[in-house]
Amino acid sequence: MLERLTEQFLEDEALTDGLSDEDASELVGWLIGIVEDLEAESSEMPEQYVGQLKRLGHELARIARRYSVPIEELIDLVEVAWEEPGQEQSPKPMQA
Repeated sequence: MLERLTEQFLEDEALTDGLSDEDASELVGWLIGIVEDLEAESSEMPEQYVGQLKRLGHELARIARRYSVPIEELIDLVEVAWEEPGQEQSPKPMQA
């Protein structure tokens, strides 16, 4: 099942359109890592979240293209926003 879910990210050309190869690889790898984490840590099916993750990926790619911001920096911002309140801050809260 995980392979089928990751293929959805890999086959979505609009997700990486206009990004450098490095940024595209970083974005897709991060999204796939989140799906892998969901599958490993939760009883919920990660396929429920693939649509939301794809929309998030599209928005990050759009911002990266429009404002010339590296994807890695945008991912770092999202990860900071996802930290639990009161959780110790770490340089990389979520890693794919």
